[in-house]
Amino acid sequence: MNEPRPSYAPENATPGRRPGRRWSIAGIISGVLAIVLIPVVLGPLGVVLGVVGLVKGDRGLGVAAIIVGILGLVLGLVFSVFVISLTNQM
Repeated sequence: MNEPRPSYAPENATPGRRPGRRWSIAGIISGVLAIVLIPVVLGPLGVVLGVVGLVKGDRGLGVAAIIVGILGLVLGLVFSVFVISLTNQM
């Protein structure tokens, strides 16, 4: 008579995690790396990954990844221009 109740949670769902969190974290890492590495590639990649994380449900980190991706692109380009101008003066 006391049979166990069926679980209605999806089998692949993990409690307490947002599905877009990994995308957002990858976007933040990409945005930070854009400052010192290839800003033209990694900056927009960070923005795209942030948008994917935002669409998949991770609002806070998704927006942060978009902002960090844009900042990484801008700061990376400024840093690159600064380094190139220093090397041309020598």
